[in-house]
Amino acid sequence: MPVRRLKPSRILGIERFSDFGEFRANEVLGLGTSTPLRPREFSLTRAILPLQDGLFVLQRSFARRLDVDIGTDRGIGLVVPFTYHSTTNGREIDSSTVNVVRGRVPIKCVEDHPNTYLMMRFNSDMRHRGWADYDSGLGFFRSHEAPMTRLRAVILNMFCLASELNDPRQFDALSRPIEETLLACLDDTLVPVDGLAARRGSFDKHRKLVARLDEVAATFGSRPLYSEDLAATLGVSVRTLQTATNAVHGMSLHHYLRLKRLWATRIQLMTGSAGVSVKAAALGNGFWHLGDFSRGYRLAFGETPSETLARGRRF
Repeated sequence: MPVRRLKPSRILGIERFSDFGEFRANEVLGLGTSTPLRPREFSLTRAILPLQDGLFVLQRSFARRLDVDIGTDRGIGLVVPFTYHSTTNGREIDSSTVNVVRGRVPIKCVEDHPNTYLMMRFNSDMRHRGWADYDSGLGFFRSHEAPMTRLRAVILNMFCLASELNDPRQFDALSRPIEETLLACLDDTLVPVDGLAARRGSFDKHRKLVARLDEVAATFGSRPLYSEDLAATLGVSVRTLQTATNAVHGMSLHHYLRLKRLWATRIQLMTGSAGVSVKAAALGNGFWHLGDFSRGYRLAFGETPSETLARGRRF
């Protein structure tokens, strides 16, 4: 969905400018000076979404020259491209490259055509997830097509949901699973699998950590499994858990936890208890996008969630 089609709600703010004289820069990653290359064709639309751990701005910009000290005084800033091409500090950047900034960095950027991208600022520095392992500066992370496609889809789903919902309490209840899905996609984009290779001779250590992970996950009961909660309980970083599940099971931490949450949902549906619905079971296990949940469920178990529920109620 193009940014211009999003509608404002009590959760999502929309700003549209058709006159450069009225244009206001957004300070999510720093205020700068923009000079339009074609003033008569000026147009900008942005959607502004605050979540619990940061601020997210999806923007369709205009052809321009931009001078800005990009960054954040704390946490970490990212720019995720949708359709994008620019020359930034003398370097060509295209739609395959995520920009990650720590601290503040002066940039000179030329965007010859309108670009669409997400600017995000996290309050956490995300070092525990293994992102951008440097103290300060601007990094360029080129990603493969598949993780970038998943990341863009999650971002669009997140903004579409915020546009459709008009109850902040309902959205707040979903913000944690939304952020978990977004973080998992960013992990796949910024920490490639070859960066999670275990050291030689460390398999036994990772096997024991995954066994502890399974034990802790079992104690969570009906609570959704989130990577940061599990890592904190185990006293390790999310990056360490990622390395362990990759070494032992050959899959990402996100995929491993997703399978556990799918099984927990399946068990609830198989009981067929009165009052249980597919939507309630999915939401209760941290699945916020029901279409994606249904596709994943059918792929994992060979049937739809509603078929499992119907069979459970028969018995």
